[in-house]
Amino acid sequence: MTTAPGIHGSERDVARERQSYVRHELRGPLAVMYPALSMLLDGNAGELTTTQREYLEMLQRNVVRLEGMLGSAVDSGWIDCAAAPYEPAAASLGDVVAAALESRRLRRLPGPPIELDDGSRAAPAVWADRDHVQQVVANLLDNAAHFTPAQGAVTVRAGAGAALRTVTLVVSDTGCGIPSDELAHVFEFGFRGAAAAEVGVPGVGLGLWTCRYLVERNGGTIALESSPGAGTTVTVTLPAPPAPT
Repeated sequence: MTTAPGIHGSERDVARERQSYVRHELRGPLAVMYPALSMLLDGNAGELTTTQREYLEMLQRNVVRLEGMLGSAVDSGWIDCAAAPYEPAAASLGDVVAAALESRRLRRLPGPPIELDDGSRAAPAVWADRDHVQQVVANLLDNAAHFTPAQGAVTVRAGAGAALRTVTLVVSDTGCGIPSDELAHVFEFGFRGAAAAEVGVPGVGLGLWTCRYLVERNGGTIALESSPGAGTTVTVTLPAPPAPT
């Protein structure tokens, strides 16, 4: 794992504490802004003039953009400074996915419907750091939603993997897809494809890079298949808990 130069021992503990605080404090106001803006735009506080609606929609777009940039930047610094200790344990993949979907619903995030495949809630447990799995799931759902039109669909499936004692998470969308010349770069640090600018997707190109880092750190693999106009499928494979001895 990469560690920031000059940071050793107790200094890393200080870095962990500070970054945890920054992560919490900066995301707190955004969590308040989302529902407030959504309620205003839904007309729950009275009728809006055309100008008022334009201003609120502009604010909402920038709140979404800010959260994407903040999430990418903090996650990158969190990893590089070893601020997130690796603590593997048995975790229900189905529960993690369901919690991520509920969080999106409560925050009223825009995007297409996201469906959890039947049986996924009963998927076998994974042996991984639960916080890492939560971040991977959230990033993959965000990516799929950002690049899929409202009339499209995103499907999430979790279940036993093809290999012995593995568990698989598959996130598929019917979005714009990725050109073949970009596929080799999607997991690179800071890479943003042409569609990101065209669709106005927030972030600084660290989402999939973070996913790969966290998945591999937990002993798993991540793969992506896509083609223009045919959507994208991301497959994550993680180890199951060790067999009882």
